[in-house]
Amino acid sequence: KYPLDTRGMSPLQVALCTGWHRSIACFLLEHGADVHYCAEKAACDEAHPVLFDAVCAAIWNARRYEWDGTDVRPLRMVWKHTKADADEAFLFLQRMLERGADPNQTDVYGRNALMEAVAEANMLCPIKKDATGIFYPGRQITPEMREDFRRIFQLLIDAGADRENRSAFSGKTIAEHHQTEPIWQICGDLWGNHA
Repeated sequence: KYPLDTRGMSPLQVALCTGWHRSIACFLLEHGADVHYCAEKAACDEAHPVLFDAVCAAIWNARRYEWDGTDVRPLRMVWKHTKADADEAFLFLQRMLERGADPNQTDVYGRNALMEAVAEANMLCPIKKDATGIFYPGRQITPEMREDFRRIFQLLIDAGADRENRSAFSGKTIAEHHQTEPIWQICGDLWGNHA
Protein backbone atom coordinates (compact mmCIF):
# COMPACT_ATOMS: atom_id res chain seq x y z
CA LYS A 1 0.00 0.00 0.00
CA TYR A 2 1.81 3.08 -1.21
CA PRO A 3 0.76 6.74 -1.21
CA LEU A 4 0.03 8.54 -4.47
CA ASP A 5 2.67 11.09 -3.56
CA THR A 6 4.68 12.15 -0.54
CA ARG A 7 4.21 15.93 -0.59
CA GLY A 8 4.15 17.39 2.89
CA MET A 9 5.39 14.17 4.52
CA SER A 10 8.36 14.01 6.85
CA PRO A 11 11.34 11.82 5.92
CA LEU A 12 10.20 9.31 8.57
CA GLN A 13 6.75 9.10 7.00
CA VAL A 14 8.25 8.51 3.58
CA ALA A 15 10.48 5.73 4.93
CA LEU A 16 7.48 4.08 6.59
CA CYS A 17 4.90 4.33 3.84
CA THR A 18 6.83 3.77 0.61
CA GLY A 19 7.72 0.17 1.26
CA TRP A 20 8.63 0.02 4.98
CA HIS A 21 12.30 0.89 4.69
CA ARG A 22 13.20 -0.50 8.11
CA SER A 23 16.81 0.61 8.37
CA ILE A 24 16.07 4.16 7.23
CA ALA A 25 13.04 4.48 9.52
CA CYS A 26 15.02 3.16 12.50
CA PHE A 27 17.94 5.49 11.73
CA LEU A 28 15.63 8.51 11.55
CA LEU A 29 13.81 7.58 14.76
CA GLU A 30 17.06 7.00 16.66
CA HIS A 31 18.37 10.35 15.44
CA GLY A 32 15.49 12.49 16.62
CA ALA A 33 12.79 12.30 13.95
CA ASP A 34 9.67 14.18 15.07
CA VAL A 35 7.16 11.56 16.29
CA HIS A 36 4.45 14.26 16.42
CA TYR A 37 4.80 15.39 12.81
CA CYS A 38 1.63 15.92 10.78
CA ALA A 39 1.59 17.62 7.40
CA GLU A 40 -0.44 20.78 6.91
CA LYS A 41 -3.73 20.23 5.07
CA ALA A 42 -2.56 22.78 2.47
CA ALA A 43 0.41 20.53 1.62
CA CYS A 44 -1.46 17.22 1.62
CA ASP A 45 -5.20 16.55 1.33
CA GLU A 46 -4.85 13.33 3.34
CA ALA A 47 -2.69 14.87 6.09
CA HIS A 48 -2.16 12.46 8.97
CA PRO A 49 0.24 12.01 11.89
CA VAL A 50 3.45 10.08 11.29
CA LEU A 51 2.25 7.58 13.92
CA PHE A 52 -0.42 6.45 11.45
CA ASP A 53 2.34 5.28 9.10
CA ALA A 54 3.96 3.25 11.88
CA VAL A 55 0.54 1.76 12.66
CA CYS A 56 0.08 0.81 8.99
CA ALA A 57 3.56 -0.74 8.83
CA ALA A 58 2.71 -2.89 11.87
CA ILE A 59 -0.71 -3.93 10.51
CA TRP A 60 0.47 -4.69 6.98
CA ASN A 61 3.47 -6.70 8.26
CA ALA A 62 1.24 -8.95 10.37
CA ARG A 63 1.27 -12.66 9.59
CA ARG A 64 -1.66 -13.36 7.25
CA TYR A 65 -2.85 -14.74 3.94
CA GLU A 66 -3.05 -12.52 0.87
CA TRP A 67 -4.05 -13.06 -2.74
CA ASP A 68 -0.99 -13.81 -4.86
CA GLY A 69 -2.11 -11.35 -7.53
CA THR A 70 -2.41 -13.91 -10.32
CA ASP A 71 -4.96 -16.72 -10.23
CA VAL A 72 -8.58 -15.83 -9.60
CA ARG A 73 -10.34 -19.17 -10.16
CA PRO A 74 -9.84 -20.15 -7.44
CA LEU A 75 -8.10 -17.31 -5.66
CA ARG A 76 -4.60 -18.44 -4.77
CA MET A 77 -3.58 -17.20 -1.34
CA VAL A 78 0.00 -16.98 -0.12
CA TRP A 79 1.34 -16.58 3.41
CA LYS A 80 2.70 -13.11 4.05
CA HIS A 81 5.35 -12.20 6.59
CA THR A 82 7.27 -14.08 9.23
CA LYS A 83 7.02 -13.66 12.97
CA ALA A 84 10.29 -11.68 12.77
CA ASP A 85 8.70 -9.29 10.21
CA ALA A 86 5.66 -8.78 12.40
CA ASP A 87 7.75 -8.35 15.56
CA GLU A 88 10.06 -5.80 13.93
CA ALA A 89 7.21 -3.57 12.74
CA PHE A 90 5.42 -3.90 16.11
CA LEU A 91 8.56 -2.96 18.05
CA PHE A 92 9.05 0.09 15.83
CA LEU A 93 5.51 1.24 16.65
CA GLN A 94 6.20 0.60 20.33
CA ARG A 95 9.40 2.71 20.17
CA MET A 96 7.50 5.60 18.61
CA LEU A 97 4.99 5.52 21.47
CA GLU A 98 7.81 5.32 24.01
CA ARG A 99 9.30 8.44 22.40
CA GLY A 100 6.06 10.29 23.04
CA ALA A 101 3.98 9.80 19.90
CA ASP A 102 0.39 10.67 20.82
CA PRO A 103 -2.11 7.92 19.90
CA ASN A 104 -4.90 10.54 20.08
CA GLN A 105 -3.36 12.95 17.58
CA THR A 106 -5.84 12.98 14.71
CA ASP A 107 -5.82 13.18 10.93
CA VAL A 108 -7.83 15.68 8.88
CA TYR A 109 -10.95 13.56 9.52
CA GLY A 110 -10.58 13.54 13.31
CA ARG A 111 -9.54 9.87 13.44
CA ASN A 112 -6.94 8.75 15.99
CA ALA A 113 -4.31 6.01 15.61
CA LEU A 114 -6.60 3.32 17.02
CA MET A 115 -9.32 4.07 14.48
CA GLU A 116 -6.65 3.96 11.76
CA ALA A 117 -5.37 0.60 13.04
CA VAL A 118 -8.81 -1.01 13.12
CA ALA A 119 -9.72 0.31 9.67
CA GLU A 120 -6.44 -0.90 8.13
CA ALA A 121 -6.70 -4.32 9.76
CA ASN A 122 -10.28 -4.69 8.54
CA MET A 123 -9.05 -4.29 4.96
CA LEU A 124 -6.97 -7.45 5.45
CA CYS A 125 -9.83 -9.52 6.86
CA PRO A 126 -12.23 -11.71 4.88
CA ILE A 127 -14.28 -9.73 2.34
CA LYS A 128 -18.07 -10.02 2.28
CA LYS A 129 -20.16 -9.74 -0.89
CA ASP A 130 -22.55 -6.83 -0.34
CA ALA A 131 -25.34 -8.41 -2.36
CA THR A 132 -25.37 -11.80 -0.61
CA GLY A 133 -23.52 -11.34 2.68
CA ILE A 134 -21.40 -14.37 1.79
CA PHE A 135 -17.64 -14.11 2.21
CA TYR A 136 -15.37 -14.43 -0.79
CA PRO A 137 -13.17 -17.54 -0.55
CA GLY A 138 -9.53 -17.36 0.41
CA ARG A 139 -8.77 -14.84 3.11
CA GLN A 140 -9.16 -16.14 6.61
CA ILE A 141 -8.58 -14.99 10.14
CA THR A 142 -5.75 -17.13 11.46
CA PRO A 143 -4.47 -17.39 15.05
CA GLU A 144 -1.27 -15.61 13.96
CA MET A 145 -3.17 -12.74 12.36
CA ARG A 146 -5.41 -12.43 15.42
CA GLU A 147 -2.37 -12.33 17.73
CA ASP A 148 -0.52 -9.73 15.66
CA PHE A 149 -3.51 -7.42 15.24
CA ARG A 150 -4.62 -7.66 18.87
CA ARG A 151 -1.24 -6.73 20.27
CA ILE A 152 -1.22 -3.61 18.07
CA PHE A 153 -4.68 -2.57 19.26
CA GLN A 154 -3.79 -3.35 22.88
CA LEU A 155 -0.54 -1.37 22.62
CA LEU A 156 -2.45 1.69 21.41
CA ILE A 157 -5.14 1.29 24.08
CA ASP A 158 -2.48 0.90 26.80
CA ALA A 159 -0.81 4.07 25.47
CA GLY A 160 -4.07 5.94 26.06
CA ALA A 161 -5.80 5.81 22.66
CA ASP A 162 -9.44 6.82 23.00
CA ARG A 163 -11.60 3.79 22.15
CA GLU A 164 -14.54 6.13 21.67
CA ASN A 165 -12.80 8.28 19.06
CA ARG A 166 -15.37 9.66 16.65
CA SER A 167 -14.65 10.47 13.02
CA ALA A 168 -15.41 14.10 12.20
CA PHE A 169 -16.20 12.95 8.66
CA SER A 170 -18.77 10.22 9.40
CA GLY A 171 -19.69 11.15 12.96
CA LYS A 172 -19.25 7.49 13.97
CA THR A 173 -17.12 5.91 16.68
CA ILE A 174 -14.72 3.05 16.01
CA ALA A 175 -17.30 0.55 17.25
CA GLU A 176 -20.09 2.09 15.17
CA HIS A 177 -17.91 1.80 12.07
CA HIS A 178 -16.73 -1.76 12.61
CA GLN A 179 -19.12 -3.78 14.82
CA THR A 180 -20.58 -5.55 11.79
CA GLU A 181 -17.21 -6.06 10.08
CA PRO A 182 -14.95 -9.15 10.29
CA ILE A 183 -12.33 -7.22 12.29
CA TRP A 184 -14.72 -7.07 15.24
CA GLN A 185 -14.29 -10.84 15.70
CA ILE A 186 -10.66 -10.07 16.47
CA CYS A 187 -10.92 -6.95 18.59
CA GLY A 188 -14.49 -6.33 19.74
CA ASP A 189 -13.87 -7.64 23.25
CA LEU A 190 -11.14 -5.01 23.72
CA TRP A 191 -13.88 -2.39 23.75
CA GLY A 192 -15.85 -3.98 26.59
CA ASN A 193 -18.43 -1.43 27.72
CA HIS A 194 -16.97 1.10 25.26
CA ALA A 195 -18.73 -0.57 22.30
